[in-house]
Amino acid sequence: MPRTKGSTLATNDGGTAIVSSDKAERTTSVTSKKPKKRSSKGYGTTFLLVGPFLVAFALFYILPVLSAIYLSLFIKKRTLTGRSVDVFGGFANYARAFSDQDFLHSLSNVISFCAVVIPISVGAAIILALILDEASGRILKAGRTLLMLPYTIPVAIGSLLWGYLYSRNVSPINFVIDQLHLQKVDFLAPNLLVGAIANVVIWAWTGYNMVGIYTALQGIPRDLYEAAKIDGAGRFAVIRHIKLPLVMPAVRVVLLFAVIGTSQIFGEPFILRSLGYVPENITPNLYIYWIAQRDANYSYSAALAVILAVIVFAITLLMFRRPVKES
Repeated sequence: MPRTKGSTLATNDGGTAIVSSDKAERTTSVTSKKPKKRSSKGYGTTFLLVGPFLVAFALFYILPVLSAIYLSLFIKKRTLTGRSVDVFGGFANYARAFSDQDFLHSLSNVISFCAVVIPISVGAAIILALILDEASGRILKAGRTLLMLPYTIPVAIGSLLWGYLYSRNVSPINFVIDQLHLQKVDFLAPNLLVGAIANVVIWAWTGYNMVGIYTALQGIPRDLYEAAKIDGAGRFAVIRHIKLPLVMPAVRVVLLFAVIGTSQIFGEPFILRSLGYVPENITPNLYIYWIAQRDANYSYSAALAVILAVIVFAITLLMFRRPVKES
């Protein structure tokens, strides 16, 4: 009986020939092996790398949120001796918040801030990012530095600088207006206050928004531009049909950060408060601060903070309800 390469011939007691193949044995031995289990050492390394973040996240984010929710369920009551004590009140603070005209007014101011700040800052960021994407050399470096400079200035210093420019008596803007024999402008007057604070926020955050969009522009393959030029597309056609569609995911993230940041305005009105008339309910965060600081009503301020967080979270879900379609 002929034998193939890698096979052996043997006979059993009955004289029947048995052919065994080395290849078959190797295949059987491979298939019979069980998959190796992942060692516990791999999980230990993963936890070692991720563990510090999870611990810090739980201590400085999850725990404060849970503490604020728990604290918001208590209300202050006065005893017969006149002393205020915290007692469990359920959702009494939340019911009070929706009838608090000062808090509702602060929420309406946030809507006004968003209507002014977000379109201007994000729109200017898109235009500036497109301009820098076309620039090169020293112009590019100088442009990025100058546009990011306001963001690097602390909020307190930036607000003081703008407070000096808004001043009715020592402002260089009002000095020029006075030299033109025109009436000086009180930029912190009630009818101009929202616009004055919004201007400070736009000045500080436009450069930050621009960086995110500019980074997305740098990630677009240059082959697309070359192909568009070969097809005869001009500069504005490239911007409209290539650049803008491909940076929309980045613009969406910038919009999200703008909504979150605008809803939490605090530093600018707090600093400008000492330079002019800025009401305590100009923003929700400033109003929450005064409830806790001046009135020592930490339970009610915690309830207001929870309501504000829920509103911002709901807006975030609405913004990311549908994914951006791929171009």
